[in-house]
Amino acid sequence: MKTILFAVIMIIMVFPTFSSDEVYRDAGAGAFSFLKINPGARAAALGGTCLLNSGDLAVFTNPALLASMDRGYISAGHNQWLGDATQNFLSWNFSLNRVKCALGTRFVYVGNLEMRETATSEPITTFSAWDISFHAAAGIRLGMFDLGIGMKILREKIWMESASGVAFDAGVIIHPISGLDLAASLQHIGPSVKMVEDDFRLPATWRIGGRYSFHFPLGDAAVSMEVGKPLDNTLSAGSGIEYTPQKWLKLRFGMRFLDDSRDFTSGIGLSAGSWTLDYAFVPTDYSLGTVHRFTLRKSL
Repeated sequence: MKTILFAVIMIIMVFPTFSSDEVYRDAGAGAFSFLKINPGARAAALGGTCLLNSGDLAVFTNPALLASMDRGYISAGHNQWLGDATQNFLSWNFSLNRVKCALGTRFVYVGNLEMRETATSEPITTFSAWDISFHAAAGIRLGMFDLGIGMKILREKIWMESASGVAFDAGVIIHPISGLDLAASLQHIGPSVKMVEDDFRLPATWRIGGRYSFHFPLGDAAVSMEVGKPLDNTLSAGSGIEYTPQKWLKLRFGMRFLDDSRDFTSGIGLSAGSWTLDYAFVPTDYSLGTVHRFTLRKSL
C-alpha cells in the first residue's frame, strides 16, 4: 500500500512540468465537443477521474464499469457548465442475467450567443446551440476482467446548421489484487461528420487509470489517478481521494493537471435509503466562473 501511495504522489508532482501554453495543433478538429464533458458529479469532484468513478453513469464514460453493478439504478443530473451552458442527463441500469446493461441520454444547451461579422460592440443577432445524444452499453465480468462496449447516436445544431453521427466506446477493468483496479478505455470512436461543407472528426479519446481502495480505523478511502487525451487537445490528468467516514457520507477532493483553467475540485455524497445525492464544486480560472454539478440516483 505504501508503495502505491508513493507512486501516486510522485506522478502528481511530475505531471505539471509537462504543461504547455501553446495551442494544440489539432484544436478545433473534432465535432461534438460536448462528449468531452463527463456528466457525473462524483467523478468531477475527484479531479475528473471518470474512468473508475462514474458508477451508475458508466453508460456515458466507461461501459466496463457496468460489469460490477450489484443492482439496477435510475440516475438523473444537472450541470451548470461554463457561462450559460447547461447539461442535463438521465440513465437507467439493469441486468440481463450475467450481462449488465444501461441506457441513457443527455442534452447540452447554450443560448444567447452573439453573432458578429466585424469588430463591433453590437451583435447582428443572437443564436443558440444544442447537442443531444442517446446511449446504450453493456458490460460483463470474465474472471479478473470486466469488459464493456457501448454506442451512441449524436445530434448537434448550431444556429441553422446541424450534423448527426454515431460513435462507439470500449473499456476494460482489471482486478489484479484486492482493492486495486486498473482500467483503460477508448471513447467516441466513429466516422467523420459533415457540418455545413466541412468534415469533422469525432473527439476520439483514450484514458488509462487506477484506483486503490483501503480501510482504516476512521473509515474507508480510495485514491484514484487518471490520464487521458482527446483527438483535438493535449494530454490531461487528474487525481482524487474519496473518504467515507460513515456509510451515508462521502467526502471528495481532487486535482486537475495539465489543465490551464482548472485545478482543485471537491464535492460530497449523501445517501438515505435507496437515494443518493452527489454534488461537485469545480472552480475555474480566467473569469470562466464556477461549475456546479448535481446527480441524483435511486437504486431499484
